[in-house]
Amino acid sequence: MELGIPIQRGQEQSSVIKAWKEQKITKVINKAQKKLLEISGWENKKTAKIESQLQRMQRKMDGKKMEKTEKLRSKKAAVHAKAQEKKANVQTRRALEILDAEEEAARFQTMGHIPNKSSFNCF
Repeated sequence: MELGIPIQRGQEQSSVIKAWKEQKITKVINKAQKKLLEISGWENKKTAKIESQLQRMQRKMDGKKMEKTEKLRSKKAAVHAKAQEKKANVQTRRALEILDAEEEAARFQTMGHIPNKSSFNCF
């Protein structure tokens, strides 16, 4: 009890107690709200910091992903170019071998010779 308020009886005492109780409850509610606001502020600050880190990490990963993707595309293009080169070599060789076979056949034809059996690889 506060020293400034004399002890009273009956309804007066009840109203003083009720006012004290309401003042105490209001004080507790205000204190709790203040703490809740501090906690919310702390949470928002930490969450913003973490979100910033996540975005930074995402940008970094996106950059690395694009880098890796570009490297793989370059490798794919190099493989394609090499394959084209090999195909061209095979086609050139085939054309030369066909030309050689036609020239050899023409020689046999002009000489009137028949090719020996070792030349018939396909039979």
